[in-house]
Amino acid sequence: MIIPPQPNILLSIQKLMGQEEPDIGAISTLVKEDIALYTLFLSAANSPWMGLSQPATSIEHAIMLMGLDRIYSMVQGIAIRSAFSDCPLQDTFWNAAIDVAGVCSDLAHRFSGLDRDIAYSIGMLHNAGMAIMMNNQPGFDTFIQDHGFLSCAKLCSNERNEFGTDHYLQGALMAKQWNLGEEVVFSIRCQPIAQKILTGEKKMDENVCTYLSILLLAKNVSAEFRKYWAIDTDTDEANYETEIALNYMHINHGEFDELKEDLLDAFATKKEKEKSH
Repeated sequence: MIIPPQPNILLSIQKLMGQEEPDIGAISTLVKEDIALYTLFLSAANSPWMGLSQPATSIEHAIMLMGLDRIYSMVQGIAIRSAFSDCPLQDTFWNAAIDVAGVCSDLAHRFSGLDRDIAYSIGMLHNAGMAIMMNNQPGFDTFIQDHGFLSCAKLCSNERNEFGTDHYLQGALMAKQWNLGEEVVFSIRCQPIAQKILTGEKKMDENVCTYLSILLLAKNVSAEFRKYWAIDTDTDEANYETEIALNYMHINHGEFDELKEDLLDAFATKKEKEKSH
């Protein structure tokens, strides 16, 4: 199974970030050189769930509003798309990943006290293993069309029976190869057993449990405005996962429903503005 290396732009930005005083101008120039990446970045940065006090009009402006570390985390997540430029996955797949990532970041900030940048990376990469499977496993595109409605656990089992591996494992291996940290790696890998982890049947690091809960809730929000979303649309299963995620994080239903309504309203407003331009 071939896992793509990190795009050159990330390696270059990492080198600049390692300097005692990172050159913001040089970092901005690198991002701007990739027009598709730059456009996606500005769209993601101005998503309602990123919580900016004013719209970011440029990479430099975004850095001023959000800070360099947070910007790098976003670029790192979005750049995964360029690593799979030859993958047949539709734009809606990557757009949905950006939305889930943004909601993960928002939820982490509101409810957990954990690193919202890690939450963003988890949201952005949680289904990235699908792109690896698409590029390496003949027939996976047809398989996912027929089985994509299944829960994570059932889908993982069916993938392993059919292909000898699963996209959650491949996504986790990519996160490990890209040095994204154990919390990102385990959160991606453990999605098929999230229920067992969050109900205490299986033991896992507390932070990973929280990040898994955040991811489940973010996918619940995403499902409302991304009719495309083909994963985890087993309604009973998804509702149960939302329930145990809320319980784990001690969030009441009313609070979550109110937050979800606010996010959906903000998303709808953003889409209307995009149509008018």
